[in-house]
Amino acid sequence: MIERYQVPEISAIWNDDHKYAIWAKIELLVCEGWAALGIIPASDIGKMATNLKVDLPRMLELEEETKHDVVAFTRMLSESLEAEKRWIHFGLTSTDIVDTSQNYLMMQSNLIVLEQLQQLSNILKTKAEAYRHQLIMGRTHGMFAEPTSLGLKFLLWYEELQRCLAQFKQGAKNVAVVKISGSVGNFAHIEPAVEEFVAKKLGMASDPITTQVTSRDRHVSLFTAFGQIASLLEKMAIEFRHFQRTEVGELAEGFSKQQKGSSSMPHKKNPISSENICGLARLIRSNMQVTFENNLLWHERDISHSSNERIIIPDTYHLVVYTVKRMINVITNIVVNEERIANNITQARGIYFSQVILTAIIKETNYSREEIYDFIQKCTLLAQAEQQDFKTVLINNGVEKYYPLAKLEELFDIKYFLRNVDKIYQRVLG
Repeated sequence: MIERYQVPEISAIWNDDHKYAIWAKIELLVCEGWAALGIIPASDIGKMATNLKVDLPRMLELEEETKHDVVAFTRMLSESLEAEKRWIHFGLTSTDIVDTSQNYLMMQSNLIVLEQLQQLSNILKTKAEAYRHQLIMGRTHGMFAEPTSLGLKFLLWYEELQRCLAQFKQGAKNVAVVKISGSVGNFAHIEPAVEEFVAKKLGMASDPITTQVTSRDRHVSLFTAFGQIASLLEKMAIEFRHFQRTEVGELAEGFSKQQKGSSSMPHKKNPISSENICGLARLIRSNMQVTFENNLLWHERDISHSSNERIIIPDTYHLVVYTVKRMINVITNIVVNEERIANNITQARGIYFSQVILTAIIKETNYSREEIYDFIQKCTLLAQAEQQDFKTVLINNGVEKYYPLAKLEELFDIKYFLRNVDKIYQRVLG
């Protein structure tokens, strides 16, 4: 991952020092598992635990010779030992170490993702409550529709995030497995008890059945959740970008004192965080597609997946955590322009009461829906074309034929559009 989008917590997990330390830890745990079965002497385990050392420069030298990273790794470890070195990689194949380690690093990374998602969930819930009864123009097809609650937008995202969290937790569970089953997954040279020993020590589950690798459908499950999260983040970001448009101006990203919007136009304030999130969300979803391809391997295994996984797995963790953090910052510092919101509602000149009038007349008279609809539509079009108040146009065009003028005023209550908002909150939050 380029430095611009690196997250320190993820870098600490996926850097080479930590990665190969986990490889060494798993090699030692396998030996301990053999010792528990009485195969490796306890004295040799003690020597390995004391003397086993990871020397990355030496490993790179050996990899130049062997052209195989795991062989280079095991030979590097052996150089730090004496006779007990014969037990290193005993009964194992490369992916017993690589897949188990990779799944372990993913498990560690998932804890960071979960923490950030929970923070995002909390801030969305907070904003939903803060703006529960804040009226704002609702839009369909980008056009004025009817007023709604600004809080409902945040509540909608909060509720969608709960589904994202559920899928993510299942995906995280799916990858938190140990694979130590040998060259074709049949435990010919390793005992299932050893795998179970290692799994317990690492706080993971044993993969019930594998080939030479853990099945990549497990990755598909997790990365599909990442794709879903990215989709939600972009959905929110697009909304904020629309809101910040000059002609809308209802919500805007926070803008710090020394921040600049353009190198050429000093007046600019651009939704750069939201645009950044949209761009990175596309990359997260594209990485998801690669995991589907990686699930398609020849027989018990090939390595067509291996090369891209070295890139997409750590990179996707960086991107997910980075974008979630950035969205948390956007929402925390969002600027709500209540005056502009009110002006935009006023600008509609009451045409958003069209359905209120339509349903009231249909409910209380015997006129056909078609006749009432056509009359009200004519009035709304006149109100917009002549920039007149909708209620005035209704009266001037003979609405009393369909509805008593004495009762008409009662229908023009903007709070009507919030009448069931609390019930929606109850459904979502309980």
